[in-house]
Amino acid sequence: MPHIEAVYLATCPETDPEALAEAIAREQSLEILPELIPADIARDFLGRVIEVRQADEQRWHLTIAYPERLASAQLGQLLHLVYGNVSFYPRIRLIDIRLPDSLLGQFSGPIGGVQGVRSHIDIDDRALLLSVLKPRGSSPEFLAELAFRFASGGGDILKDDQNLVETDLDTFQNRVRACAEAIDRAAQASGRRCLYLPHVAGSGSHLHQQLDAVHRLRLTGVVLCPWVMGLEHAATAARDHELMWLAHPAMAGAFTQPTDTGIAPEIVFGSLPRLAGADLVIYPGSGGRISTGDDGTAVRIHRKLLEDQRRLRPSLPCSGGGKTLDDASEAAARHGIDCAVVVGGDLLRHNENLSDKTRLAIAEMGNAGPPDKLG
Repeated sequence: MPHIEAVYLATCPETDPEALAEAIAREQSLEILPELIPADIARDFLGRVIEVRQADEQRWHLTIAYPERLASAQLGQLLHLVYGNVSFYPRIRLIDIRLPDSLLGQFSGPIGGVQGVRSHIDIDDRALLLSVLKPRGSSPEFLAELAFRFASGGGDILKDDQNLVETDLDTFQNRVRACAEAIDRAAQASGRRCLYLPHVAGSGSHLHQQLDAVHRLRLTGVVLCPWVMGLEHAATAARDHELMWLAHPAMAGAFTQPTDTGIAPEIVFGSLPRLAGADLVIYPGSGGRISTGDDGTAVRIHRKLLEDQRRLRPSLPCSGGGKTLDDASEAAARHGIDCAVVVGGDLLRHNENLSDKTRLAIAEMGNAGPPDKLG
């Protein structure tokens, strides 16, 4: 019977690590006292401890196998299975998930992924530059002008800030249309295409009306905040409208910080959004205002997003966290060509000469050379 393997890091456990592992296995699979579990149900549904290994003086690795059927071929149920009730246990961190091929084959993954993004902008030989339209409260004309200047300078990907939210559908459509038309004008002048991703938020009919509007404007994708709206909800919304989507990391810090509890960044920003079908995934990389771990963390995130996984297309890692245009080439050199470097608020600082600064940053990224030992 195929199994899902979850690896937990237990720090300063309050009980014997072997007993703790058994408790987690039972809690996450059947949540019932051992003596109340019928033998046939235990055989088919009970989690099983594979290994308990001491990592150092204070920490243990607990590896538990769960029957594949407990995930029910649902992303939300998979997350519940590996980290539902155990999220309340003190100092337990989920650090790895290993899925059988039979379960991986039940997730469609990204509809475009790395190749879909590169095909849209027709760039395949360097890291990409991604920037952000902000701030909220700006007029559509102001944001459209920023979009035009970035795209005119050869910018690769432009997304709405996650704070750009309208409660009125007409206001949303007018802003998005203005930015999309500005990018189209830039493309006609430069011969370069820029991928524009509007931010879509909310729930119910309002969410779907926004997605319908994006589709009618013939845009390729959207920005969604899966850790706010729900990972499976975000994935289904984008898939139902045949749109690529970028997973924004808002709220994800609640899972990844501090480091003795929660979920490892490579799962939050790597394994799970790729399973959910995110074509692009922003994570807070090092060197900016916000970070998640060190450069080794980034390597692990990239690996989860890019490694071969049956028929799941790779997702594009996007290193963010408050970088400037001047940081772009250094980040590109560290991560190699299969990534995007996110430059946010620095867009505004170079308003008047944004096109020239964008053009220079892209040229420097193209000359950055192969990644160093960080990968």
